[in-house]
Amino acid sequence: MESIQGTCPELIVDLEAVISNYRTLKATVLGDCAAVLKANAYGLGSEKIAQALYDEGCRTFFVALTREGIELRSQFPAARIFVLSPFITIDGALLQENSLIPCLYDLEGIRNWTNLHEKPAPAALHFETGINRLGIQEKELSFLLKDKKDLAKLDLRLIMSHLSCADRLASAENSRQLAAFRRIIKNFPAVPASLANTAGTLLGSKYHFDLVRPGIGLYGHDPHYFEKGQSRLQTVVSFRAPLMQIKQVEAGEAVGYGATPVHKSTRLGVILCGYADGMMRALFKPLSGESHQVTVNGYKAPIIGRVSMDMITIDLTDLPATACSTGDMVEIFGPNSLVEDAAAMAGTSAYELFTRVSDRAIRKYI
Repeated sequence: MESIQGTCPELIVDLEAVISNYRTLKATVLGDCAAVLKANAYGLGSEKIAQALYDEGCRTFFVALTREGIELRSQFPAARIFVLSPFITIDGALLQENSLIPCLYDLEGIRNWTNLHEKPAPAALHFETGINRLGIQEKELSFLLKDKKDLAKLDLRLIMSHLSCADRLASAENSRQLAAFRRIIKNFPAVPASLANTAGTLLGSKYHFDLVRPGIGLYGHDPHYFEKGQSRLQTVVSFRAPLMQIKQVEAGEAVGYGATPVHKSTRLGVILCGYADGMMRALFKPLSGESHQVTVNGYKAPIIGRVSMDMITIDLTDLPATACSTGDMVEIFGPNSLVEDAAAMAGTSAYELFTRVSDRAIRKYI
């Protein structure tokens, strides 16, 4: 089995780094620090990460889907689990049976949820403050407050909203949303409040309220990395793939689909990884020749030629002849080839690169 795994890409997750990042984020707040585990902990494996966080003392978790909440409940009977995107008409009974707390985002959902309960129904209310996705609009709050019979049927555990631009330190949207959220929570003085994701947590104490909800920060990405020029968090993820072949090509030859031209004698390496494994074709730009740089045995090597389904070709010309050999693992992103740099090259985010890694990659935990 080990030899079979050795031909596959590997996603290596450092659980100690996850815990370190949780401690770093928790240390910035006076209230509670939850953990967001949606999308299989951003593609990294929620079961292992949840256990590590639970062992560290985290007792509040957020997931996106009811199914994710059910899986987490089977692992942690006593944890507090919020479901961010419940569809009450379909999921209501399952939410109730598994003691999951829905984050309700419209008046219809509130009524559907309370109709399932004889006693006040546990819930969070998710209000819209500017991102305009799921959320109760401020104008709808007046309906709730005018006739409080709907609110009376709820056992409110949290009032929450979500920031749209917290990754941009100077964005005016942050202060606008903060002001809107403060207007809303004045109507619920006895209920805990939550506004901040990872980026919001790192914006400062006025965004913290009673509970922060970090996700991507637990997994090593500082959303202010480019503005700050450094990360305040430890790298968690290393995505790497085996070097399968090394070959010499001459000027005038071409590489990959679309025949990217080679202008000088070039030593190529072929690694077993491609867009079927979640890598984006935009890591190499055929018109400009710009590309993401991977790392092999401490040496940087640029991608050359288009990313294909199962293979990426890299330029080893500037590496010493003895720097690498077939079978070596090449870091596509990790502590040496940063996921932030890969995301910038591909025109996307660390979130997308993490969650795109497919099940073909072997998950390993250290």
